Amino acid sequence: MNVVLNNLGLALTVASALAGVCGWGIARIRRNYGFERDINHLKNDYKGLNDSCNKLFTELERRLDAAEKELAILRAVNEALIQQQRPTDVR
Repeated sequence: MNVVLNNLGLALTVASALAGVCGWGIARIRRNYGFERDINHLKNDYKGLNDSCNKLFTELERRLDAAEKELAILRAVNEALIQQQRPTDVR
């Protein structure tokens, strides 16, 4: 009986150490899972931002092309009006 009481402290110490190691391992796994999850969220956010920027630049390019066409038409009309207002040389 005395041997059991003497080894009880050792057994509790070993059990506590094993429980601590298990808890530490589980916490590490959870932390790594959390990091991986956060990285995946960041990757998905980056992909979404990239897609949005591509759509925005496509729309901007379309609008600039339309503005260039309108500007070319306005220049042509302006040139035609200037030609009409110039006096013709009558000799």
